[in-house]
Amino acid sequence: MHEIYKFGHSLAVFMSFFIILLLLLKSSGPFFKSPKRFLFFYFLIFGLFTLLHYCLFVEWHVEIVAVLFGNFDAFFYLLYPLAYFYVRGMLKEKETLKPKDLLHLVPFFIQVLDMLPYSLTSFAHKILIAELIKFDIHEVVKQQVGFFFSARFHFYVKLLLSSFYIFYSCQLYVRFRPRTAKNFILHYWIPGFLLVQILLILFLTYFFLILPSSNQFKITYQGNSPWNYLGLGSYLVLSLSVFYFPEFLYAPYINEEREAKLKIPNYELSAEKLIEIETKLDLYLEEYKPFLKATFSLAQLSASLDIPVHHFNYYFRKTQQSNFLEQRMRWRIRHAKELIDAGKDKVITLEAIGLESGFQSRTTFFVNFKELVGESPSAYSERKNRM
Repeated sequence: MHEIYKFGHSLAVFMSFFIILLLLLKSSGPFFKSPKRFLFFYFLIFGLFTLLHYCLFVEWHVEIVAVLFGNFDAFFYLLYPLAYFYVRGMLKEKETLKPKDLLHLVPFFIQVLDMLPYSLTSFAHKILIAELIKFDIHEVVKQQVGFFFSARFHFYVKLLLSSFYIFYSCQLYVRFRPRTAKNFILHYWIPGFLLVQILLILFLTYFFLILPSSNQFKITYQGNSPWNYLGLGSYLVLSLSVFYFPEFLYAPYINEEREAKLKIPNYELSAEKLIEIETKLDLYLEEYKPFLKATFSLAQLSASLDIPVHHFNYYFRKTQQSNFLEQRMRWRIRHAKELIDAGKDKVITLEAIGLESGFQSRTTFFVNFKELVGESPSAYSERKNRM
């Protein structure tokens, strides 16, 4: 069981930094103007926290403990404010940082100043402290590494402030979450994100307050305890969900943006012109199926049929209440369904069907298929095979 816990903890460390890369490289829209920047720094700090935790309790690495212990303690003060800013920014679309929000940084800077003398000590001294912790885990809270305050004092203050932040984050979610259309980020991701915060507070309270009070010689914990598996499992479920639900990389207010894009331009095309465009388009799609190419674009469609781009934009908005990108996705999904209906899924994988239908990745294919059809390609395939 220890090996399972060790593997799970290693995966938690990896996923923290993997999500950072996802947010930085794959996010849509201006990254540093969106709430996702708070999530980026949250997972960066949480990744360092899980790495220190791994090196302290799972597999000892004296150099990493020497670097992280004490030097990065102050950053835990930022963990829950960042979570609060992220939740607030996702729920309140136009919410921005205000000058008064800088007050949230005060505890962080207090501990930075408090830990400054220790941070300036030699690496050999930090190695010595790490070795003391290795032989007696009580040194985590007993060592006077702060100039003004003890480690125990900072731990209690962090725990108290974190509880306030999670309370106000949950209160904010209850007040401002949308009551109508389902949205993955607002209805699933953020509640799961808040649940992980609550479990982390319970985890720290139990192992550093309740457990030592019942046995003053037992501040360490057993990897096989249900609390460890509950906390670690919850975090892994949340972090691993990004492989199946990459929507957290995008803005939650897609509907409002879509409505803005669907506004009919000032000019109009006659009904006869719209029918002409539709006839040409249907014949072209049926004969050539250009949407099967991953690079197929509106400019290529316009050049092939000798119809201006803005005429196509008007046609899609007026007759389909959508745009070219949505229609291209619909054509590709329709083609993928035809392949599955014809039994192609018994010959090649569903991922290959998605690639053959013009999608560039398995994730994009599965997300779009489920959004349009109402079930995943695998569920659709199984249902068809049972018929």
